[in-house]
Amino acid sequence: MATDNATTMTETIVGIQTFVDPSIPGFSAIIKQRYSDFIVNEVDQENKTVRLTSYDLPVPDPEGIRLREEQLQAKEEAEQANREMGDEAKLAELAAVLDNDEETMTQIKKMIDSYGNDVEFVNLKPQDDKAKRTMIHKVVKERFSGRMVSETSEGTMRLRMHKKKDDFDRRGKVKYDIWKDLGGEFCRFCLFKENRETMEAINHLTSTLRVPGKVFTFAGTKDRRGITSQWVTAHKVKAERLLALNKGLRNMSLGNFSYVAKSLKLGDLNGNRFMITLRNVQVDSEDTLNRSMTSLRDKGFINYFGMQRFGTGSVGTHEVGGAILRGEWEAAVDLIMRPRLGEGPDLEKARKHWAEHKDAKEAIKLFPKRWVAEYQILWSFQKAGHQRQPFEALNNIPRNLRLMYVHAYQSYIWNHMVTERIALYGADKPVVGDLVAIDRNALEAGDENMDDNNNDNRGSSSKGDSHVRAKVLTEEDVDQYTIYDVILPLPGFDVIYPAHAIGAKYRELMAKDGLDPHSMKRGNKEYSLSGSYRSFLSKPENVEWEIVRYDQADIPLTLTDQERMEGKPQPERVPDGKYLALILNLTLKSSQYATMAIREVCKQDTSAGFQATLNTVDSNANSTAASPAVTPAEITVETPAETSIAMSGNGEGEESGGAGKRSIEQVEGAAPEPEAKASKD
Repeated sequence: MATDNATTMTETIVGIQTFVDPSIPGFSAIIKQRYSDFIVNEVDQENKTVRLTSYDLPVPDPEGIRLREEQLQAKEEAEQANREMGDEAKLAELAAVLDNDEETMTQIKKMIDSYGNDVEFVNLKPQDDKAKRTMIHKVVKERFSGRMVSETSEGTMRLRMHKKKDDFDRRGKVKYDIWKDLGGEFCRFCLFKENRETMEAINHLTSTLRVPGKVFTFAGTKDRRGITSQWVTAHKVKAERLLALNKGLRNMSLGNFSYVAKSLKLGDLNGNRFMITLRNVQVDSEDTLNRSMTSLRDKGFINYFGMQRFGTGSVGTHEVGGAILRGEWEAAVDLIMRPRLGEGPDLEKARKHWAEHKDAKEAIKLFPKRWVAEYQILWSFQKAGHQRQPFEALNNIPRNLRLMYVHAYQSYIWNHMVTERIALYGADKPVVGDLVAIDRNALEAGDENMDDNNNDNRGSSSKGDSHVRAKVLTEEDVDQYTIYDVILPLPGFDVIYPAHAIGAKYRELMAKDGLDPHSMKRGNKEYSLSGSYRSFLSKPENVEWEIVRYDQADIPLTLTDQERMEGKPQPERVPDGKYLALILNLTLKSSQYATMAIREVCKQDTSAGFQATLNTVDSNANSTAASPAVTPAEITVETPAETSIAMSGNGEGEESGGAGKRSIEQVEGAAPEPEAKASKD
């Protein structure tokens, strides 16, 4: 599994090696030449695509207003009736709920007559009946509002005279709840952003409004390099305040306001709708483009974990995960801190300093805090004054980041097993020995929270209701399923493995790393992986495409939500234009990678190392130049540049849904204090 420090991460290393239909020729194209070439619209849990379409303020719910007015009217009538009622009648009503206790009533009258000077308070007799206690509170509040209050002190119910410090509005009146009239305590709005990360945008809103970060919640993070629209909820922030921010926002807009009763949480989405523009396409014919897109629509793509799962440098995150699972804490720390290719000069300097001097105090000054894993390891070493406790140093890394390493190792194994499964049995139909989910709905629900359901947080004997169960196909039932029902396990102690040759392949590959797929429990429950299942083929939904020609290399070819709302015309097409582009529209579920869908269309390597060898648009290129078909064996970093996808910008694809997942190298905002401690194995 180990990679050479001089080698950047490639698709072959992490098991991404084949295609659903390798017979269709590949072609070169540039993705994300402009960030407007990557447009993402969230698909919410009602299966509606989130789009910015309006800046109108929400209209209060008329039914809610009517009910509130009726409630206030009833309250006013009750208060008027209370004012017209004499003290004797009020005391008689109170005596009735106190079971006509003469001694208690005498003390109450004495307290009222002396305004609390002779008797400060009156303790009531113990009352086990909750309904009776509630009735006493109700009578006191309604009949003696502003004069006497009921309360419980040290387990005893008592009455005392009203004081100025008492919250009269809360206890004596119906508190007007404007949020109920509006429709809920949460203002939901569409966050439209260009070339900004979700957290960056949210942090800007919180600082501008001067509210805590927890006020805003969302269903998933979206990439920086792109134009995205997603739902966000804000707790007790009015739409008017949010709308007023628009005039001062850069590369962001807020709209489509409404009030809802519940906030969003991570994972509250069905997926994302992508509009992806591949520019400067160089292909043998437009027929090849149509064949590729038809295959994607009808056959789908291999559901590989994308390259962003494994990092972009020469040290893969899966390598760190393998070391952690073996309990090799020092090796895991070394892999995280090791110098590597593909990073900027500042990081190269920081890593080199640590490698040569092992001086945590000085090295920590060189590492940016946003490189959380490295920073937290150095902070731990600096605090300890030595490097003899690598487990504690790893444990200082935030838990979600630690788990991303071991999940990356599972993904690495899964990718290789998919490639092996297709090599042995093809990608057309199930075979005896394959696995399918007993409950397909549970599988789809599990895909939404794959990493969350992948650790031993349920106890070693518990089998949570949401955990996916699988069965092995036999001669009797294999014909009842399609290839899209076939699943493969991510290694763990609570999964089963295929009953054909692939089961042995799991053992063979993991044995090379000193691990056993049938022995995934650890004394440290944090790294005790229960495993999960994943469909090995995925079909995008609502696939559409357009082949266009254009003359100017950087001209916009699509409209954003904001441009549509402003009534801008569709960019003009040039039938005999110099350049060729393919515009894809497709919807992916939360666990699927857009980069893997694009890879299936273009038949090209998506690794950052490979992309770094590519040129951007060549203004002299012939847009219909032939591009030879690419076979899986040819997809390596040495593949000729003319048969590749060029990803300008960050080169990162996006996992659809993005329920809180971020690149391991760039998780920002972690505090220097350890988040949680795990027990050592």
